[in-house]
Amino acid sequence: MLKLLVTMLLAALLTRRTLAISCGGCVDLDEINFDKTIVRFPYALVKFDIAFPYGEKHEAFAEFSKAAHKVTAELLVATVGIKDYGEQENKALGDRFKLNEKQFPGIFLFKGNVDEFVKFPAHLDVTLDNLKTFVSSNTPLYIGCEGCLKEFNEALKNYANRPHDEQLALIKELQAKAEKLSNKFSEQQNAKVYLVYMQKINELGYSFVEEETKRLQRLKAGKVTAAKKVELQHRLNILDAFRVHKLTKAAPEKAKAEL
Repeated sequence: MLKLLVTMLLAALLTRRTLAISCGGCVDLDEINFDKTIVRFPYALVKFDIAFPYGEKHEAFAEFSKAAHKVTAELLVATVGIKDYGEQENKALGDRFKLNEKQFPGIFLFKGNVDEFVKFPAHLDVTLDNLKTFVSSNTPLYIGCEGCLKEFNEALKNYANRPHDEQLALIKELQAKAEKLSNKFSEQQNAKVYLVYMQKINELGYSFVEEETKRLQRLKAGKVTAAKKVELQHRLNILDAFRVHKLTKAAPEKAKAEL
């Protein structure tokens, strides 16, 4: 009987190890090399998790690692495997950042040192696009989300805070660029979405970003086809390009009148 139990435990452990998915490009950090490695990079995205992680969240993190390595050398993508058995490897690191197994995975974005970091919001799903948005929103790095156009995203930084006439001039500028896009249908369609959002924000102000985000999220959560969900997610990704850390521009008169 004892021999059977040992065999079953070993089988379970082997299964867990087999299910664990590798994270290409990820650096394994531990209590010894953590601090020394973080400070070597301008930015570091670190996932604290069980020792042998698996599942959709880990897959998304692995996909993000591949995407990040293609576009920047300034971001370290790393993992910390925490064991709650045996010698409890790296548990002290988890305690240091106030994490326990119920909060795994805990994802942190460090900015050049171990004391300056932003934690991935707990209310967000750990998906490839959400990870890209999280990093792009908190750093100067651009790791494009599905549906986004790099040239448009870069041109639209702080768009919501720009003067009315400057916004109109940028609309004309990007309209001209949209007409010169490749014949790829998806790029042309996405460019149209950017231009519609630019016009709406010019007319209604930043409140449009918040209201449209809620509307798209409601639609996505409803009974729609898989293809429609992808389309809605692309629109949400594009909408994120218009977000600002601090709104300094007052709402247009038209938006005030509609309140």
